[in-house]
Amino acid sequence: MTINSNILSDRSRAIIETIRMRLTEKQSLEYLKDAGFDIGPATYYREKRKVESLKLQRLYHIGRIGFQDQHLERIDIYEMGFKMMWENVRLEKDPYKCNQMIKDILLLQPYLSAYYEATKLVIGVDKQQQQSEYQEFLDNKQLQNEQEKIIEAQQQQQQNEDSRNNNGDDEEE
Repeated sequence: MTINSNILSDRSRAIIETIRMRLTEKQSLEYLKDAGFDIGPATYYREKRKVESLKLQRLYHIGRIGFQDQHLERIDIYEMGFKMMWENVRLEKDPYKCNQMIKDILLLQPYLSAYYEATKLVIGVDKQQQQSEYQEFLDNKQLQNEQEKIIEAQQQQQQNEDSRNNNGDDEEE
């Protein structure tokens, strides 16, 4: 299931691909024809305007539903890829190639780790930690505001004293 399964048609998705690849009109129509959508320029531009008008709706859909599907799909793909890579390492006889393959596996680990970290944030595993960090942020902000008020009051008091001293000097002359 794609994240836009109930918002975009296959043709609309193909048109988005032409937009993302920054194809000219002629290239776009050729690409769409190769993808099984033989349409003319008027239909292309009409469909392109329709896709553009659905941007916000697509974002809401991704945020509401599609994000979880896409997130899980990425994790599954990485895990499947790691499994296949380890199978290839096991089958490879050349030690140099094995080392290169293991190096590739290790280089991909941070990506999967990032997805796992993001998952914790998405489902709220660290909700208490997030709340405490937010509370700390609020406390620091309040402290900063109080310090700014104290500094402003001190500056105002200094200005008042300077003003009084200047007025007193003027009266003596």
